Amino acid sequence: MEGKTFSEQAKTVLLSRHGAGIVSEYKLSPEQELILRSLESNKEAEVRVVGQLGSVGRSYTYGVAFLNQNIDFWGIEFPPISQSEKDANRVLLQCASCKAQEMVEQSDLESDVYMVNEGIVRFCKNCGSSTFGSGRRVPAKAKPQSKSRRSQTSSNLRSQSPLIHRRTSNPTCGPANRRKYLRTTVNFKACIRTFAFGDDIVNCEDISRGGLRFKTRKQYSVKTAVEVASPYSPGSLNIFVRGQIVHVEEVPGEKSFRCGVAYAKPDGF
Repeated sequence: MEGKTFSEQAKTVLLSRHGAGIVSEYKLSPEQELILRSLESNKEAEVRVVGQLGSVGRSYTYGVAFLNQNIDFWGIEFPPISQSEKDANRVLLQCASCKAQEMVEQSDLESDVYMVNEGIVRFCKNCGSSTFGSGRRVPAKAKPQSKSRRSQTSSNLRSQSPLIHRRTSNPTCGPANRRKYLRTTVNFKACIRTFAFGDDIVNCEDISRGGLRFKTRKQYSVKTAVEVASPYSPGSLNIFVRGQIVHVEEVPGEKSFRCGVAYAKPDGF
């Protein structure tokens, strides 16, 4: 939560097709992105923190979910979820900010976090940002989306799989370079400041003399005026420059967006 890069060896307390429950000595925030690496298979996957499940002393247990929902990270064939479990995971959530309601079918990890905290942090389409949502479980026969549950494997595999997790680094991807200026691939934090979202700490993926590209979970609109500090260091003297959102694209399967910013010219856009 202090914005520092870190790496630690950790253990799982449960496995799921959707992610895992992990124990960390660091305080993490919901929606924070990490890289999870299995020391057994050496596989890596990007995950997001769903929320805290508990704590003992200076150790914290979190539910983390894979950004790529189709990844086979654990190499385990998970048993199918029953209809009663599907119905039990349906929740009518209300955004604490705009009061908009949404029917959500939660994964096993989200359901655990929801029950522990009596709510969950989720991206609200109406607000355009991640907010706390609370609500009630709704019995329903609607056709659900979830197709898996946590593994019923041996307790040794469930609780002893060693992991390394650290703050995420972003691979370079996206459309071909058609910019006026040459792009340079980078991997550092930037701060995007707007009236709507305030200070949004994002992952900067590339930068040029004319602007930069970043990845965020907030949905910006093209032509939005912004102020940008890049790179950004919390608690330091950061220099902000004016710019404008010129490109927005949704990242498939990740519930996040890649945005392009063009720096403002002295005489404006």
